[in-house]
Amino acid sequence: MSARGAAGALRAAALALVVALASCSLDYGMGQAARSIGEDIPDTVLFGVSHTIVRDGVPRFRVTADRVETFEKRGARLLHQVTFEELDRDGTVLTEGTADFARYDIRSEDLELTGSLRFYSASRDAWLTSDYLFWDNAERGLTSRPDLPVQVRRGDGTSVVGRGFAAEMSRSIIRFDAGVRGTLVEEE
Repeated sequence: MSARGAAGALRAAALALVVALASCSLDYGMGQAARSIGEDIPDTVLFGVSHTIVRDGVPRFRVTADRVETFEKRGARLLHQVTFEELDRDGTVLTEGTADFARYDIRSEDLELTGSLRFYSASRDAWLTSDYLFWDNAERGLTSRPDLPVQVRRGDGTSVVGRGFAAEMSRSIIRFDAGVRGTLVEEE
């Protein structure tokens, strides 16, 4: 094709594009689309997130997640493949854990954890495993669903599993409502 032929083809294509654009509305319904997105589409999606909470100039908590979705209208953050560490003032890990999924309520600071939960407390030499736990921030309590088992194991050989788990963190008390079985080792 000659240069004149190529220029003519480009002009024809440009003219066709101008005609096509002129016949279309420039309002592609974006206002309507924004209103119809609703609460099911996240406002923000982040991948490979690492978040450190610092108190009095010292890192105290570290949370990582493969993906974090924020839903401002619902006041929620959804975290996928979560790990966390609680640190003391010297940076020593006090508690560490993992969960497949977490739902964080931005307003109340409650936290719902699901899927393959494993937590370890170094100070108590204890493991806690479950498929569901709920942290009630106002009550400072951790609970499970009544029908799901929670297992607590300690380095001294104690291993207890039961349903209806509840823990009062302020008083270091744990309770099971049903199906409790296991071995409790008491120190003399």
